[in-house]
Amino acid sequence: MKKWSFLAAVAVSMLAMAGCAGTSDSGKGAKGTVQDAGKTENGSEGEKPAGDNASNDKPVVLKLNHVQSNTDPVQDAFLQLADMVKERSAGSIEIQVYANSELGSNKDNLEQVANGASIIAVGDTGFLSDYVSDIGIMNGPFLYGSYDDLLKLTDSDWYGKMEEACSNQGIKLLAMNWYFGERHIISKKPINTPADMKGLKIRVPSNTMWTATMESLGAAPTTIQWSEVYSALDQGVVDAAEAPLATIYTSKLQEAAKNIATTGHFTGIIGLEMSQSVWDSMSVNQQAVMEECIKEVGKIYSENVIASEQEWRGKLEAEGVVFTDVDREPFREASASVYTKFPEWSDGLYDTVLEEMK
Repeated sequence: MKKWSFLAAVAVSMLAMAGCAGTSDSGKGAKGTVQDAGKTENGSEGEKPAGDNASNDKPVVLKLNHVQSNTDPVQDAFLQLADMVKERSAGSIEIQVYANSELGSNKDNLEQVANGASIIAVGDTGFLSDYVSDIGIMNGPFLYGSYDDLLKLTDSDWYGKMEEACSNQGIKLLAMNWYFGERHIISKKPINTPADMKGLKIRVPSNTMWTATMESLGAAPTTIQWSEVYSALDQGVVDAAEAPLATIYTSKLQEAAKNIATTGHFTGIIGLEMSQSVWDSMSVNQQAVMEECIKEVGKIYSENVIASEQEWRGKLEAEGVVFTDVDREPFREASASVYTKFPEWSDGLYDTVLEEMK
């Protein structure tokens, strides 16, 4: 699958989100977009997509809400997903995309999903751990050596058990392999070692793993919704925040702080979840379309994120941000104790997960 240009993706998403919902024609004619799916490499028509005969399926409308800005690359990916799903389901599935937490926080959306709402929640396993404790380990510090490690884990028997456990809680786990980028720390002062983080007021989501990790590094984690991070950093409510470079840039955090330490403490991953009851009400064909499209767009998005991380660094440096390429080993050692802070986890969970990624 060829890749679309990230600069084009951002520009298109800004136009497409004028109404914060609906579909986009952004991929038409562009190389590497989801519109090329279903064609062979030389452009000829390949196998028919799963939804070619879906016209008699009961219509389904799903609202997909995320906390990033409508200029973040993930916005375009979700619009592309909506287009692909609509096309392959012959119009029987409509995904309406909302940015900037318009429909609430990640945690709120997941609660709505568990209660049967027709919503696609977007978030990491830290929020899912409120329902299935063991899955929270996927959000642990310095867990993955590469994106391939994440793919190994999501293809494992252990992950299959996590999917089943989520289903039992009313949550259909659609995906947990969208790579969101390494998360780094942006702060008002330079950070070189964990000692520099002592007492640092750093923004974290309402997420136990984030809090425990920042505490292990000596920081003072402060829970703030993402939509309020810019103002909190700008007004000195917090001294630092952490996120992938693309999110830092598109959220304009570089206007409020000028130092980034490339700690890579978390590998950011996106999970997509919907109500199990809503999923069960869909036809087999519609379910196949959803799974097929989410996998395809997730792969494209992840590959582009990996390829563009240096590009986002250049954009931030052009706006005066100073990068510190820290030695990550002291940060890794300091945060190792986090894996002992969850007595609700199954015995030997950390070793089990490491074994699944070999």
